[in-house]
Amino acid sequence: MREQLTITSPNSADREAVLQLLAEQLAEHRIETGGREIAAAVDGIMVDDRRGFLLVAKEASAVVGVAYVSFIWTLEHGGKSCWLEELYVLPERRGSGIGSKLLAAVLERARSSGCAAVDLEIDSEHERAANLYSRFGFRSLSRGRWVHDI
Repeated sequence: MREQLTITSPNSADREAVLQLLAEQLAEHRIETGGREIAAAVDGIMVDDRRGFLLVAKEASAVVGVAYVSFIWTLEHGGKSCWLEELYVLPERRGSGIGSKLLAAVLERARSSGCAAVDLEIDSEHERAANLYSRFGFRSLSRGRWVHDI
């Protein structure tokens, strides 16, 4: 029997598990980001909730999922919104509702933080993720994401 799932903000004891899950997520998407960059982003949000928020899904004390959300200020949404950068569930725990519970918690936290919208991107190969977001009312936009590193 599995322990009850809880969704909460991570504490300092959860930091290493959060870093590991986010590194696994980026590797799954073939995104080359080093551990130092991931740690800097996670630590920046953990110490200043004006930047965004992290949520973890835990069974007992084990972190089995994570969501990383950054606040942004956009013209399109008329001000404060957020970017759901990553939502990741351990592969062996997928299909058990953890992603849905994490996403529902993200939307609630975004609303309570005064965000007008939640933006995200989905890798074209991740149909399962697209189905999850669609069930929650997300819609596809007709533009691609571009980047210029500075």
